[in-house]
This record gives sequence, structure tokens and C-alpha cells, in this order.
Amino acid sequence: MIKVLAFIRRLPGMTPDEFHGYWRDVHAPRFAESADLAPYIRRYELNHRLARDYEREPHPQETVSPQWDGVAVQWFDSLDSLREFAAHAARKEITAIDQPRFRALETASVITHEPSVIVDKSGGRDRAEIKLLCILRRNKALDLATFHDHWLNNHGGIFQTIPSLNEPLLAYDQNHGLEIADAEFDGVTEQWFLSMDEWVASLDAPECQTVVWPDVDYMLDPPSIQHILAGRPTVVIE
Repeated sequence: MIKVLAFIRRLPGMTPDEFHGYWRDVHAPRFAESADLAPYIRRYELNHRLARDYEREPHPQETVSPQWDGVAVQWFDSLDSLREFAAHAARKEITAIDQPRFRALETASVITHEPSVIVDKSGGRDRAEIKLLCILRRNKALDLATFHDHWLNNHGGIFQTIPSLNEPLLAYDQNHGLEIADAEFDGVTEQWFLSMDEWVASLDAPECQTVVWPDVDYMLDPPSIQHILAGRPTVVIE
């Protein structure tokens, strides 16, 4: 199984409410109702950026990223299945109808393996009110295999073993990008928190400054980090 995670943006002049309503109520159901596309998509969910995320001031420790409005996540059996889906006339027709009505052309996306689970506290995903989704590009000084190994076994371990970083986390998945020529990004972090206040408080942990950010500087290209804070996803296909 593979995943496609795509950060998307609303059309200029469209309000967030208009965008999220069209995405949820018009665009996404076209895929769920398409008999032609049913053999391809195994799961499909929409992660809507929270209203409070639009309104808040960035935290001093936070990388300021482009203004994305949501993250679409689709699961496929294989890369071949994804390619067949992308080439299908029904998929192209839906895109041709809807893209000019609600979504900018620019996206940030990555194709990944099934997630590596770093933290998974009992009932945590169900209790979480917010999810951080963060798309990552590795430091080009690292080859892809070295990056994935460090992200999983070193960086992930920081959040398993340091109490001030682990305690606010209800769950943490790493989605590691496939080795695809000219891929723009290399993975997506998903972290679940009880509330936005809990997430903000986690950024104030001293270990963020002394441990997390130096490791981020080592393994990532920090200016390219892009993220949103979303609520519970809209599940379109399951």
C-alpha cells in the first residue's frame, strides 16, 4: 500500500469556508461516487486547516510556511495503480471540472510508503482535536536512504524518549517518501495533539531548542518545511 499526500490551496478571492465546503461537499464525493475509479482508491480523506490556524500568530520557534488550506490523502495498492488512476479519463474529467472552481494549481505533494508509527498512545487518535501535517525535504547533503534511517531511528527516537516531547503527543506517524526521480519532497510528519494549546506548549519545551532544532538542521532543508494544523479528517472513502 502507498499513500499520496497533497497540500492544496484555495483559489484567490475564495474564502476558507467556501473552499472547504466545495472540497468536502462537491469535489470529494465525485470520487466516492465514481464506479470507474472505485477499483483504485483504497482510502481517501480530507484534512481541513482549522479556522484557528488561519487566525493565530506564528510561534517564535515555528517555521513560517506558505498558506495551504488542506491536505488530501489517498491510499492505493501500488505505484502502478496510482499511475493508472492518474491517467484515467474519469479522474481527468473531475479535475477539469473542479480545479478551476475551487483549487489553485500549485500543490506540494509526496508519494509515501505506509506510515512508520513512532508514538501511538491508547485511544490517542480518537481523543486528538488537532493534527499537525508537515511536508519535508531532506538536507541535500544526505542521500535518501541516510535521511530515512536518521528520521526514523534518531529523530523519531527523540519523541519516544524525552518526556517533555513525548507527553503532549497522542500519536506520531512518519510517512517516508518513495525513491522517485525528481521528487520535490521526501516525507510527511503527522502528529496528533489534544489541543492547539498542547501543541504550542510542546514548542516551548527546552529540548525543542537544544535537541529537536539542531537535528532538524542536520537532516532537513528548514526553509522548505511547510505545514498546517487540521482537525479530525473528513473520510471520503474507507
